[in-house]
Amino acid sequence: MSTTTRPHRSAVTTPIAVAARAVVAAVPAVAVTFGLDHSAPGRFGLGVLGGFLLLQGVVLAVCVTGLAWSRAGRAMVLARAAVSLVGGVVALTGIAAGGGLLSPVEAVVFLLVGALEIIGGLLRSERAELSGDAVVVGGLQVLVGVVLAVLHSDPLLAVGVLGAWGAVVAVYLGISAANLRRRSGRA
Repeated sequence: MSTTTRPHRSAVTTPIAVAARAVVAAVPAVAVTFGLDHSAPGRFGLGVLGGFLLLQGVVLAVCVTGLAWSRAGRAMVLARAAVSLVGGVVALTGIAAGGGLLSPVEAVVFLLVGALEIIGGLLRSERAELSGDAVVVGGLQVLVGVVLAVLHSDPLLAVGVLGAWGAVVAVYLGISAANLRRRSGRA
């Protein structure tokens, strides 16, 4: 009897958790697209990155049970939340340092969070219905990290890549949340 209630409860919380991640990913896309002052792309980018990472860390921590059932899965999600929170604090406190800090911080955080998400998806430590999403989103994060590690000198590129990544991931996770919600409605 407990096995029938547990999946039903997760079907309700999982779409909400994925939708929350989609909204968070849309934040840098909207901020970069509609930001008025790009005269100092490094400082602007650090502000956007820092705000996004703090928000992502909070959402991951709050939605942990909607994203993972097992203890190992929750630990992976909480590790991603912790890396995001630390990266957000570093980015926001580094705004005074200027643009030189943007690419390295973005690259390191995206590489770490992306790798943790890929590992969680491959090991199925996240919810089974989210394993594929974890590999895709984590892969895109690792790709951003690699691009920025190789081309680390241009803060304008780092800001643009952050916005583009946010737009793609927001749409991807939004579609995933809608599909999960539709499927849970049939259950």
